[in-house]
Amino acid sequence: MIGEHVISVPSKVDQSTPSLAAYVICFYDWVISLDQEVALIYPAPWNSVKAAYLFCRYYPMTIAPFHIWGLVGNHEQRVCETYYHALAACAMPTLFITFVSVVSSVILMLRTYAFSGRKTRVLVVLSITYLGLAGIIIWVSSKELTLSPLFFFTKRNACFAISDEPNITALVASVSHGNSVPTPIAYHLGVLATFFDCLNMLVVLWHWVQGRDTFGPLGKSFLKQGMLVYVVMTALNVLSLCAFLGSYLVRYDLAASSVLANILPSALVIRFLSHLPLLMLRQKASPTDTKLRLEYSHMVDHALEMIAVGQCPEEISEGGFTLSISTDAEAQH
Repeated sequence: MIGEHVISVPSKVDQSTPSLAAYVICFYDWVISLDQEVALIYPAPWNSVKAAYLFCRYYPMTIAPFHIWGLVGNHEQRVCETYYHALAACAMPTLFITFVSVVSSVILMLRTYAFSGRKTRVLVVLSITYLGLAGIIIWVSSKELTLSPLFFFTKRNACFAISDEPNITALVASVSHGNSVPTPIAYHLGVLATFFDCLNMLVVLWHWVQGRDTFGPLGKSFLKQGMLVYVVMTALNVLSLCAFLGSYLVRYDLAASSVLANILPSALVIRFLSHLPLLMLRQKASPTDTKLRLEYSHMVDHALEMIAVGQCPEEISEGGFTLSISTDAEAQH
């Protein structure tokens, strides 16, 4: 038992690096997309998707200082005993420590529900599945975690939490004498997350097959870009599952699998599963009156400038819009 903890010391310490890198990527993604967010997200009317997007975007950056302080800092045992549950609870909603983001899954579910034509039965099935998944994650973070025994060897360390019961069968049935093959809880939560992704994909594909001839530009754009996101997210979940399961069975460093579980899905979910690409698709497929007025105003100004210098084109194109210009005498007067 003691030998296993000694071997695990380097891997536990190394996991602070992927966590820090995940926050850097999150902040960088926010900086490079801030202009689009200000133009598209803030003016949009408030709804559940906008609220989920803003929470998913800003919550990680809000709790980042606290989380980095706990995982990267060098603390006494009494400090970690006070805060390690709070650290785990803060991380669970939006970081893919267990392969699934509770908040971003809401965005995925809402987009699937909207694509299905807002059918109540679809929302009920997805909601029940989601609530079960979120409940297990919250329960694991609050009940199944204890402070890492690393303080047995060092007086000061980072505040790492571990699972009391690494066997998922303890979640659904009693295990006699703990003789079953141990597997990490994160692996089984990843199975549930992958199942949730696949369920959303199946719903979207089913409704596309049923009404593919009636989809407009927005529906076709959503299917083309949205389905790619679902496939990528599911693939990342599967890769993370393989990394965690393999690393646990052969007892080697877990830091590499932490990169898969933390950085890649976290960056993708903010960029692709957020409300931002959906708003951009909707703007291209069905622009608002305000967008039309702005584009036409720019084109009229451009046309007047060209006429003033003796040029009079038949049409002007800008931002995907085309303005035809009449050159007859009546129109000029």
